[in-house]
Amino acid sequence: VMALHRLSFRLRQTVTHVRSLHTSASGQQQEAVAVDSDPERFSVFRTQENDPACQSEKHMGQYYTVPSAHVRTLFPHGLPWRFQQQAKTFNEACVMVRQPALEVISCLKQADTSKPAVRYLFYGLKGSGKTMSLCHTVHYCYTQGWLVLHIPDAHLWVKNCKELLPSSFNSSRYDQPLQATEWLRNFRITNEHFLSKIKTKQRYVWTKREFTEEGSLLGELVDQGITRVKSSSDVVGAVMKELRLQSGQPESSFRLAVAVDGVNALWGRSTIKKENKSAVDPEELTLVYNLRKLMKNDWTGGAIITTLSQTGSLYTSKSAYLPQELLGERGFDSMDPFIPVSVPNYSEKEFESCYLYYMDRHWLQHPQSKSNRGWKERTCLFEQQKSIDVGKTLCLPLNGPKTKGSGRNDSLDKVEVTVECEISEATCRTCQSFYRDPSEMKMVLLLPSSVLLALGFLSAEVALSTGSSECVARDFSHGSVVCECNSTYCDSVGSATLPPLGQYSSHLSSMAGSRLEAGQGLVQGNSTGAGLRLTVVPYQKYQRIRGFGGAMTDAAAMNILSLSVGAQDQLLRQYFSPEGIGYSVVRVPMASCDFSTRLYTYADTPGDYNLDNFTLAPEDVNMKIPLLQRAQALSPRPLALLASAWSAPAWMKTNGALTGKGSLKGQPGGKEHKTWAQYYIRFLEEYAKYNLTFWALTTGNEPSAGRMTNYSFQALGFTPEEQRDWVALDLGPALHASSHPHTHILILDDSRLLLPYWAKVVLNDVHAGRYIHGVAVHWYMDSLVPAEISIGTTHHLYPEYYLFGTEACAGWNPVDRGVKLGSWDRAEQYAHDIIEDLNHYVVGWTDWNLALDQTGGPNWVKNFVDSPVIVDAQHDVFYKQPTFYSMAHFSKFLWEGSQRVGVSTSQETGLEYSAFIRPDGSVVLIVLNRSPSEIQFEVWDPAVGYIPSTAPAHSLLTLAWNTR
Repeated sequence: VMALHRLSFRLRQTVTHVRSLHTSASGQQQEAVAVDSDPERFSVFRTQENDPACQSEKHMGQYYTVPSAHVRTLFPHGLPWRFQQQAKTFNEACVMVRQPALEVISCLKQADTSKPAVRYLFYGLKGSGKTMSLCHTVHYCYTQGWLVLHIPDAHLWVKNCKELLPSSFNSSRYDQPLQATEWLRNFRITNEHFLSKIKTKQRYVWTKREFTEEGSLLGELVDQGITRVKSSSDVVGAVMKELRLQSGQPESSFRLAVAVDGVNALWGRSTIKKENKSAVDPEELTLVYNLRKLMKNDWTGGAIITTLSQTGSLYTSKSAYLPQELLGERGFDSMDPFIPVSVPNYSEKEFESCYLYYMDRHWLQHPQSKSNRGWKERTCLFEQQKSIDVGKTLCLPLNGPKTKGSGRNDSLDKVEVTVECEISEATCRTCQSFYRDPSEMKMVLLLPSSVLLALGFLSAEVALSTGSSECVARDFSHGSVVCECNSTYCDSVGSATLPPLGQYSSHLSSMAGSRLEAGQGLVQGNSTGAGLRLTVVPYQKYQRIRGFGGAMTDAAAMNILSLSVGAQDQLLRQYFSPEGIGYSVVRVPMASCDFSTRLYTYADTPGDYNLDNFTLAPEDVNMKIPLLQRAQALSPRPLALLASAWSAPAWMKTNGALTGKGSLKGQPGGKEHKTWAQYYIRFLEEYAKYNLTFWALTTGNEPSAGRMTNYSFQALGFTPEEQRDWVALDLGPALHASSHPHTHILILDDSRLLLPYWAKVVLNDVHAGRYIHGVAVHWYMDSLVPAEISIGTTHHLYPEYYLFGTEACAGWNPVDRGVKLGSWDRAEQYAHDIIEDLNHYVVGWTDWNLALDQTGGPNWVKNFVDSPVIVDAQHDVFYKQPTFYSMAHFSKFLWEGSQRVGVSTSQETGLEYSAFIRPDGSVVLIVLNRSPSEIQFEVWDPAVGYIPSTAPAHSLLTLAWNTR
């Protein structure tokens, strides 16, 4: 192969011709941006050629649009986070056409696929756009009908492992089942149409009873890893082996594109530790071992496209970027021969295109952004950027005029947006020459990673501070206070970033009025001598967290929308934004429930077994769906949507009504049961049209209610035997054959009083159990049955099925009914139940209505209850109840993937507690004190030391600290 430096020089082509867009008049400049109908001006920064196969050098520096269907299918987990945020904001995914990607695409067009796969390697300075060049190239392969095997973040396979288990296949290796399962799910989404065409060439044995026969569809092999997590790492290896063996063979119908972002991580060092605290070598990881084999170019019929990532090379110099520096000797020898493709920093033309694109999307709204002064400043910034490393930060002003009622708060003016970055002092001095007052510079932004989102923050209208803000307390004489919020102000916990190693953070809420009150202190080297010690036991490992959230009922949506737009945004931010309390789960009723203002289903036409008249209701289209889309836009991660139905249409039921005692007509397998299963599928399909996909669905809300005579609101009765057979014969097969086969099915969705009996009936049946993922429980009447007898026993009998809390609310009991503004007792009830559930293997907990009015409604049957947020539409305010903060102590700090670990005590205590290790290795301990007395204690984490602490009377405390 040609010497590395000669190839690098040949492939390092920079843009030399820059089309001038500068004019002397700011008015002309604005016109050049605003008139989209002019093809000449449109072509300056954007091209209408959206097919990567047809793009050429004349399109360089211009943006093309990736169809949303391609984004969902090709990149379910493979786009940079900042680009995902930009695409969500602009409601389109636009990628810039750049020289490096065009180079590789040109080579792929001319490649002889009968020869061994050629390895391409994008390299360059940090933030120069290597990942986006890879994505552009992968998009070309996808549009040409290639099978795409995409590893978007190889470095995540060698650090921050969610779960590490000894391999059942090879005792010298370790499996990463959760990461393997996630990758298989996304591989299936991208390559669905190939999975029913490719057949396996070998027989694979997983357990004594489970195997995949030779000649099985590749989709069956993938499903094995998804449904049986324990074997997922080996399934990934089997999939890679099958594709390597079959690619390029005469009988094969596919070309294979192997795309790995951060390939150097495969030969670097790992941060994953064994039980003896020694580091795991990447080659000891089953996933890495098999991927390394795929990286050999000993197969034909495709190509290997990779990038180098500074993130993937641990313990190397931050300035390193060349292949020999990041790959190391082992990696370089393993990859050799390869074609290095240099990805340079943005040229002036590319930077200018980015600037124009943001103006075209109306994201640059500062008055100076389109002026001649703004253009001069842009030039200053670009010239300064060329003299420093990419990834440093540059300054732009954000002191535009504030309009009355715009929702911006003067107290937040100091920090307009949250951007993690460093600031170049020299750059700021250069920028300051354009300002009358240096204090005008209030915006810090990040230039490439391909300048994505950087300029975009300039138009932010509503911003939340990264730090916490104070509660505006209101006392309604129910034991404690609520926090009042309006369109321009609401208290916020902020980002809750942990202090460095050796310190800890604390957040306290109490009956006395504290609301997530932040504090921090030093971890001690020696014991404080406190009588009570809580010891974290990290080697005692239990379940992992899925998430926390609430329900978007008709009533919740009506109450949120009764507020002004500014107050609506504040409310949604409190739940879903990074500065809020981190809700990641939203339960969505399918059609009406008691918290509706009328009774309806989506198929009320009698005898409509084909569901020809199935239609979403105005409550969905005009209220719930728009709010869910807004919540998703605020959330830093995809929301886990959970669907539950209250009743089938009356004409399908034995009692001919939505309410009262009634079940489906006929028997499982019959036409009513099959139609009811298809009703679920149609619901998923209709919501998917609005880009809302569901993580899970339940088999129906409270099936025991539908077997009660004269039950007052919507219900559908099932016995456990009926539910078992309906899942096995109707719902399971219908969902598996639909376009949503990965949506989870949760059984029960009722009180834990019914466990473990209900689980035994349903889950002991192999035909039903194969379709089921978990058991959903409600909190009502939890005090009547010990958690260990119900949910604890269920977990021990069926550990492969998770437990998930799907409904809870205060104020449901007739002796303590409705809304109580400021009730601390109800906050303690929440915290007690959540801790008890978490300590008995529950992986998530969902509150009921996200918001209700001051009566606890609307509710058509007057079944009024309480909610963490109470809306006063008349005054355009909402109140955050103590239960809101009780939820926050869990939802804000227990990230998805956090694993519960053991806690031991030195003596008997009235404190209730639960401890978790988060995916980044930090520890969270949540402590509830329901007693009227202050309790002093210390926490001992053997990894860091001793933490002195005090739990005030009637308080909830969250402690968190780093361990590395």
